[in-house]
Amino acid sequence: MKSLMKKVFAAAAAIATVFGLAATTVATANAADNATLTVSTTDAKFAGKTVNAYKMFSATVSGKGDSKAVSYTLTDEWKLFFTKTTLDGLTGVTNENVNDKANGYVSQLKGSALLTFATKASNWAQTEANKNMAKATTTVSNNLTDGKYTATFTGLDYGYYVVAVQGATLANTSNEYATLVSVDSTNVNANIKGDLPTVVKKVQVDGTGKDATDAKIGDSLTFTLTSTIPDMSAYNTYTFNFKDTLSKGLTFGQVNSVKVGDTTLTKDTDYTVSTSEGSDKNTLLTVTMNDFKNRQQANAGKKITVTYTATLNENAVVGGAGNTNSAKIQYSNDPSTNGTGESEPSKVRVFTYGFTVDKYTGDKYDNAATRLAGAEFTLAPKSGTAISFVQVTAGSATANAVYRVAKAGETGTTTITTPANGKVVFQGLENGEYTLTETKAPAGYNKLASAIGVKVNGQNNVTDTTDATVTITYNNDNGSSYNQTASNGVIPVQNKSGAILPGTGGMGTIAFTVIGVLVIALGVAWTLKRKNA
Repeated sequence: MKSLMKKVFAAAAAIATVFGLAATTVATANAADNATLTVSTTDAKFAGKTVNAYKMFSATVSGKGDSKAVSYTLTDEWKLFFTKTTLDGLTGVTNENVNDKANGYVSQLKGSALLTFATKASNWAQTEANKNMAKATTTVSNNLTDGKYTATFTGLDYGYYVVAVQGATLANTSNEYATLVSVDSTNVNANIKGDLPTVVKKVQVDGTGKDATDAKIGDSLTFTLTSTIPDMSAYNTYTFNFKDTLSKGLTFGQVNSVKVGDTTLTKDTDYTVSTSEGSDKNTLLTVTMNDFKNRQQANAGKKITVTYTATLNENAVVGGAGNTNSAKIQYSNDPSTNGTGESEPSKVRVFTYGFTVDKYTGDKYDNAATRLAGAEFTLAPKSGTAISFVQVTAGSATANAVYRVAKAGETGTTTITTPANGKVVFQGLENGEYTLTETKAPAGYNKLASAIGVKVNGQNNVTDTTDATVTITYNNDNGSSYNQTASNGVIPVQNKSGAILPGTGGMGTIAFTVIGVLVIALGVAWTLKRKNA
């Protein structure tokens, strides 16, 4: 009899031991279920997002400390998951034994098997078929607290929960999709698992993706938008669109390709392209993925990349914060409502620069110096041909003349003429070395003996709130050593007046010649008179 009783108590203790927690006493009812679960993340893209907590097992807790024991009971709503879902290693499940089978199955999971289980559980809970499943809901904070964004559930029953951020259908860096957490005390903390769709926008420079670049007006630029195909198991249909906003300074060209890995997709079959005008005359580009779940679910986890071109145009911001353009992913975030969300924007900046020529005469360069109109210049890349410019502002006695680099197809001029105030602004230049040549001096002045070398060097820290730092240096002999810095980007160019130089054919020589002729004539007359005498 003693032996039989020992076996009964041993069996009871084994039943009370689940998920690797040893029970030392038979579990009794909880004194109170009023738990707080706090999930947190350092990732800003989760700020403001909805988090759901699904109770898979109810829990009964007894004892404290080393004597604490927890027993779990599968909730009715989750019985269908264990009886109908294919779970590796789980067999022989019936309606009668599902609780014991579920307890035993989950308690032995570890490593990749546990991560796979979390994925299936979170996807199943979020499907449209289970949209009425009981869940606790809260929102991730928009502000950092101790370096984290947090979401807090209060008044929870003790239990084993599947916690999922709505729309987080991508694995995080640890290959986890959702948080599995045992709430078996009044305060429990856990980390948000899973990831949301994102996009990375780059501008291609010499085959390398950059967050910023410089260019001259008229240059064609290539941009890439890269995202990851999500796991769409929980969805019947899935929205996945690239939405790009090009600044007014960029003219959209064309989408060159859309690729999944190395496979090129087909336009108008796998995706469509559309553009529209934004409220401030910018361009809104949308690449819509067609029938995305059916076509791409098998490629979940692979990279998808859009490549397109755009041209820097006459509306480009010169210097300053540059020309900022950004991209987002519009994606499904709720299987039960077909709702969508948008990713955090990924931004790229394109910079273009300029400088001013100030034409003057006199020994001193200051505001009082005389400015000269009518000087003509060309500007060319070092060892290159003259750049064609379009006049933006003609200039006057009080206004600068402004010229920008001409775009392809525009009728421009390579000859730039100074206005009455002597100042000409060259705009739309990329970083590099240039040759500024005076081809004609103002009337009454001498043309420069040599060209001027100019170097444009713009630097930025790639944040879209900081202006670029532009340094213009120059020399007066078109050499490679730029030993002078243009204050505020202004290069002073001096002309000297064309004074008449002294000559040997002046009136004094003529007078001596006349006198000489008279002397000779008088001498001849005197000689003739003597002969006749």
